[in-house]
Amino acid sequence: MTATLDTSLAAVTPGGKTARLAKARTRSLDFSALPPAEGRRAGVWCKPVTFEGTRPPLLWLLGAHGGAGVSSLARQIAPAADCEREWPAVLGDESPFVVLVARESIQGLTRAHDLLRQYHCGQAGPGRVILLGLVTVAFQPGTMPAAIRRYRNVVADLVPPGALWRVQWQRGWPLSPLEDLPVWTPGSERPAKGRDPLAGVRELGEELLATITALLGGTESANPSGAHS
Repeated sequence: MTATLDTSLAAVTPGGKTARLAKARTRSLDFSALPPAEGRRAGVWCKPVTFEGTRPPLLWLLGAHGGAGVSSLARQIAPAADCEREWPAVLGDESPFVVLVARESIQGLTRAHDLLRQYHCGQAGPGRVILLGLVTVAFQPGTMPAAIRRYRNVVADLVPPGALWRVQWQRGWPLSPLEDLPVWTPGSERPAKGRDPLAGVRELGEELLATITALLGGTESANPSGAHS
């Protein structure tokens, strides 16, 4: 159960589905120039985002809808925090980095599409937000349904290149209180043997940190070798 970088955006489906997918992608890109209806946009904070702890977050997780998995991810990825389904205004020394999070369902991906359009149309606050990418969280155990994979690939056209990530089904999330979930921090070492309690989020945390490092002029690649979908 690992979070992995998705590099399969060029995947096509057999027969006539390929043409339909291409058409859907074209429509998706066309829609990116049109803002979503007002009721389908996320709000924007009018003050600094509240957060727990003493150290300001390095990045914000913006849930596209309720139940996206943001609370669990914000708990497990130490540098991240939940911006409570509103875009940060990036006031003072707030981090400008935002990652959208959505469940792998038609409703979840549709909401993510809405917020991506909102961002691309310049309606995600005063223009200081930097969208890192999109994380989709598995809705159920097992293989991603074909219809969800196709729609996810369409939505991915509005995401920065190489910045579509996936968290596979995490059985422990609904079975554990948030405070009992393990926490990944930069530099967290893998266990020498046995199960890795951070397997579900370790790669995602590393990818997000590498992406920010690259944007800030560091040398780490946002798409290290070995990443896969």
